[in-house]
Amino acid sequence: MVYETFQKNITAKLQDRLGEGYKLIIQKVPKNNGLILDGLSISPRNQAVAPTIYLNHYYERFLEGVSLDSLAEEIADIYRENSPVIHVDFSMLGDFSKLRSRVVCRLIHTDSNQNLLADIPSVPYLDLSIVFYLYLEQNEFGQMTALIHQRHMNMWNTTPDELYSLACANTPRLLPSSLKTMTQVIKDIVKEHFGKQYREELLDGILPKHEDSPMYVLSNSTGINGAAAVTYPDVLKNIADTLKKDLVILPSSIHEVLLIPYDNHVDFDELTEMVTSINREQVPLEDRLSNHVYFYSRTSNRLSIAPGRASTYTS
Repeated sequence: MVYETFQKNITAKLQDRLGEGYKLIIQKVPKNNGLILDGLSISPRNQAVAPTIYLNHYYERFLEGVSLDSLAEEIADIYRENSPVIHVDFSMLGDFSKLRSRVVCRLIHTDSNQNLLADIPSVPYLDLSIVFYLYLEQNEFGQMTALIHQRHMNMWNTTPDELYSLACANTPRLLPSSLKTMTQVIKDIVKEHFGKQYREELLDGILPKHEDSPMYVLSNSTGINGAAAVTYPDVLKNIADTLKKDLVILPSSIHEVLLIPYDNHVDFDELTEMVTSINREQVPLEDRLSNHVYFYSRTSNRLSIAPGRASTYTS
């Protein structure tokens, strides 16, 4: 079955399950780095805003042998379980005075997002762009957010500079930074995987006791779009001052960055090649941030692209 037929058939099966009181619409949704996904929005017919479920992954599972009926029931269950827990007054979306405290930002790669950037307000940041969205709701099932487009900016009679000013204040407040050692991150992953069977003392026997070159993971409190924490006021400064070192910053993804205390043995060319290779082989396209390595100087309190051989970012 070709993809277009799959979209039509899965939508019809979902409509049968949910009933005529629901409106189902498939639309193209631009994501990070030029990726376009097919989003199925589901909502009661009297509701203007609908959650979106992306169908691309479900088509892959269909090709692997999962039946249409099973996939339709799974999507319907996801919608039923999640839709009642979001409580947002959507009438406020036309009133910017009610939204100012919800404007936050994230980082994307500039050259890889030219089409998207043509339609959304942004502020340049090294080889990246700071873009803005509304942080509407957070619960155990995830976040409800809305990317801010040019049409919204025009409707609200605001500017990129004003959005940037609001985001600088709101993002650290709503999504505070989170700094963990790599050892802490590994423990968190293992604990989540093993649940009640997790025994930290056993893991302590495996992990190194002392790290000569510690690596830190910087993100935000949710772990989503957390690379923007590098833009928070004084975050890098405070870390560097605590470590009494300049910082080397590796863009792990749009969700987090890795920090390494700088010493004279750091080979920026080698690190750039490593970041490029990991992006290409291990990081999903929609999560990639940049192939560049960055350097934070304590003396100048400035983040810059690290010296060394440049690496061309390709999506």
